[in-house]
Amino acid sequence: MLKLIHNEWIKYFNRLSTYIMLGMIVGLFLLMTFFIITFGSGVDMKKEYSDDWKQEVSADIKKMSADLETLDKKDENKFSQEDFSKIAALQQEIPRLQFYLDKNVKPPAINNVFDNLLSTTNIINFVIIMVTVIVSSMMSREHQQGTIKLLLIRPASRAKIFFSKWLTSLLIALTFTVFTYLISGLVGLLTGKMNPSSKHAVLNMMEGKYHMENFWPYFFQIFLNDLLYVIIFATIAYVLSVLFKNTAISLGVTIGLLFFSGLITSFIAGKTDLVKFIWPANWSLNQYMDYLGAPPIDDMTYWFSLVYNIIALIITLGIGYIVFKKRDVAD
Repeated sequence: MLKLIHNEWIKYFNRLSTYIMLGMIVGLFLLMTFFIITFGSGVDMKKEYSDDWKQEVSADIKKMSADLETLDKKDENKFSQEDFSKIAALQQEIPRLQFYLDKNVKPPAINNVFDNLLSTTNIINFVIIMVTVIVSSMMSREHQQGTIKLLLIRPASRAKIFFSKWLTSLLIALTFTVFTYLISGLVGLLTGKMNPSSKHAVLNMMEGKYHMENFWPYFFQIFLNDLLYVIIFATIAYVLSVLFKNTAISLGVTIGLLFFSGLITSFIAGKTDLVKFIWPANWSLNQYMDYLGAPPIDDMTYWFSLVYNIIALIITLGIGYIVFKKRDVAD
């Protein structure tokens, strides 16, 4: 089994296209950083506070409130784009600083490493697309190139062949996810400021309020949620490549599920609470993390979705394995 996994790993990481996709992830972070630096909000995003931070924060809140009041009195017809950007930034920064002050925690700069790491989840769909491109050909390429017969005449059983390719898919998903977060952290360290405390204010997007989190446990939960999300799509793409023996179908269906499942879930959620029993409503566990959204209906829970995802993965793999085991490669 390990030798089969190693062979599959070498096969895909000896291809230039794999490294081009990893390079695209780096390029995406550099591009986002460029836009952040070039098109600032009018607020100092790298300002750090000294040991006398309480007085400094209080002074900043007072000054920002005065600036916001001045802007509110300005004729909207004379607003520039910079004015709109500054209003939005001040409306977000004032309550953030006030929350840190109320909690007696020294606030980090706006552009800080922790927020950069947390924002990585926003581009996880981009990572899924790349993983899907690789995995969707994992089995279908063997059929299309006629190498499946050579693969099956080896001593390894069909079970070992099937699961070795799936485990390779998981390793690829893990590699791309870890690489993405590492690049995010590196860019954050180079362009942002290190946080003075492990206590970190997180904005609940639904309530518009901040709450304090111990950053590292919170971050690792988000990372693991994203990893499972990528694994789900990698598994779907792999099983589809087994069922249809066609890379284009596997890739197209998986990408379609990625982009249209949210619309389908929202539509069904508006009709019935039974939406919680469909897979797309459960596969993103980050919907239970405060600042990333909310589940389709209120009575859904993190553990319900986690167990549902595990069961759905087992069923999906089981279907793929049964088809692969019984299929006549001569058809």
